[in-house]
Amino acid sequence: MLIALSLAAIAVIVFLLWKSSYRLNLTVVGLSLILGGAAGNFWDRVIRGRVVDFLHFYIRQYTWPDFNVADSAIVVGAIILIAEILFSRPRVVEE
Repeated sequence: MLIALSLAAIAVIVFLLWKSSYRLNLTVVGLSLILGGAAGNFWDRVIRGRVVDFLHFYIRQYTWPDFNVADSAIVVGAIILIAEILFSRPRVVEE
């Protein structure tokens, strides 16, 4: 099921990038990071049967949950998209 959801997410993101008019902006960067992360996790699921989380950080007794580079790319991409939605100025349509 996770493989099918990953493929669906990859397909939707590729479609959105295809429709983006080939301009480099924050939306394209955010979508590209999410696409790369989804593809990386998909690859792990297909090849290994699971996603390998190998980064482990802690400060004294506090331990951050383990994650991988693909997870980081997805989170950073999502933050960029959310910031773009919240802080972008509305486009003025010229007549």
